[in-house]
Amino acid sequence: MVNSKIQQNIELLQWFYRFLYLWKFLEKFIKQKDISSDAVDSPITTGDKKNFVLKWTVVKKILSEIYSNPNKKNIFWYMVEINSFRWIFSVTREMIETQESFQMFLHKKLKDKAFAFEQIIRFLRNVLNHIETADVMLKIEDFVKQKDFLLKEKNISKIEFDLKYSDYFVEWKWSKEYGLCIEIDFGKLKEGQKVFDIVPLHQIYLLSEFCFNLSEVFRSVMKLGEKKVIKKFYKRKK
Repeated sequence: MVNSKIQQNIELLQWFYRFLYLWKFLEKFIKQKDISSDAVDSPITTGDKKNFVLKWTVVKKILSEIYSNPNKKNIFWYMVEINSFRWIFSVTREMIETQESFQMFLHKKLKDKAFAFEQIIRFLRNVLNHIETADVMLKIEDFVKQKDFLLKEKNISKIEFDLKYSDYFVEWKWSKEYGLCIEIDFGKLKEGQKVFDIVPLHQIYLLSEFCFNLSEVFRSVMKLGEKKVIKKFYKRKK
């Protein structure tokens, strides 16, 4: 059975993944349909007979700006995407470093890819936890220790996480080509680089999805036995 601590980790990770899904859907809806005229004062209950009111004027302005500038970065970029990625990768790293059962599961499932996965998660977690601008640029302290570890202790510079679900998950019933591919050459990293020039946004989304799927499989394996994993957990169009 999954212990209470890791169960909390899994729930938090999955909440942020679903949060990302829901709010990116709402962003697309807001860009396509002008709903600013529907804005009204919205009281939020904050205590016994106490409310905080979301002012309709502020809501209307935000909605109008997003609808009028669909190609411009908006609050969803930073507050939804960046924060969701940050938490998904932070919780995944927490499970890797503190939960022995998850570590064992990870190495059993990913085999030769486990080390690369851990290093990619560590890198992105460090970078996203220390960002100070919406451009998400590298600072040397975000990667220098990891770079030194890889170069001096492992005698490698490049980390490559190239994985197709069908090669590592017997439960996978869909496209054999579906997966993700992330490469980071730590020897070439420089302060001031944009993170999404190093790891494309598309791959960040795929990695977030992969963390979610891992958490689902892990929970199922621990509760039901690996052969009974429900395949609908993986259902995802290419």
